[in-house]
Amino acid sequence: SVGGQTPNNLAPKLDQHGVKIMGTAARSIDAAEDRSKFSAMCDDLGIDQPEWSQFIKYEDALAFANKVSFPVLVRPSYVLSGAAMRVIDDETQLKSFLSTSAVVEQDHPVVISKYISGAREIEFDAVAHNGQLINYAISEHVEDAGTHSGDATLLLPAQRLNMETNRRVMHIATQLCRALEI
Repeated sequence: SVGGQTPNNLAPKLDQHGVKIMGTAARSIDAAEDRSKFSAMCDDLGIDQPEWSQFIKYEDALAFANKVSFPVLVRPSYVLSGAAMRVIDDETQLKSFLSTSAVVEQDHPVVISKYISGAREIEFDAVAHNGQLINYAISEHVEDAGTHSGDATLLLPAQRLNMETNRRVMHIATQLCRALEI
């Protein structure tokens, strides 16, 4: 398997043209990449997530950011990595970022989430077959959640997670692995 944003973006297009995709099905990759689909799946599975919404107009984005209160996390809606993601602290930063950095388009609008200060970012990497985990690794970002740009410094194995957090990560990852048929 080859990870990264490029193959994730190519898989659905190749699948539409009849190219056989080895590993995780293109529809499952799309369900993980598309924020609306992924969020609905998390809701169905009872997995909590910060309040979020997606926007194509700056005015609507600003209204949401004011509703949940700054800081907010802004990113493209169709991306797994930290590419083009930024923590925004105020209206001026939001306007600047949306006008120069983030791509706001009808097909994949920008997503704004309530930023949770002090949150830890944890990664779960695994090998699975037909939705059943075979092997996995839990790593922990050194940086605060939402502050990396796709290049992160990780601790493997995670060093600062308590046992309950490890159990919760395993439970959620197992649910997602089954739902996405990885």
